[in-house]
Amino acid sequence: MYNLFNNDVPYTFNRKEAKDHGEGGSLVGASVEGKRVLILDDVITAGTAIRETMSILKAANATAVGVVIALDRQEQTGGDNGGEKLSAIQGVAKEFGLPVASVIQLDDLITFLSNQSGCSQELEAVSTYRDTYGV
Repeated sequence: MYNLFNNDVPYTFNRKEAKDHGEGGSLVGASVEGKRVLILDDVITAGTAIRETMSILKAANATAVGVVIALDRQEQTGGDNGGEKLSAIQGVAKEFGLPVASVIQLDDLITFLSNQSGCSQELEAVSTYRDTYGV
């Protein structure tokens, strides 16, 4: 951000496992204590990583203000939503009352693949995945 926009934005990431040496803990980088935080993630399937992150932020006295996902797989969650079929993004938004946005959705990837020559196998695989697990 600084190189392109002259805007120094602090960031933090969570470790897969907390450490008890060095910086220790489960967060590495800038302190999030008492801060408003935007959560960024590469993909969302069931929303498990977002739920774990929300717990970590709560323990650090930070407030999540939104979630941005690179790829929304548009996968139906296994949770009980009162008979309502929700994607993971919809479930996370409903559960935490947060705005959740994706850069692209699986449908966008399908559209892209359908317009590319030589991608019929990939298109078939992704379409089958969408038909099997999608909302």
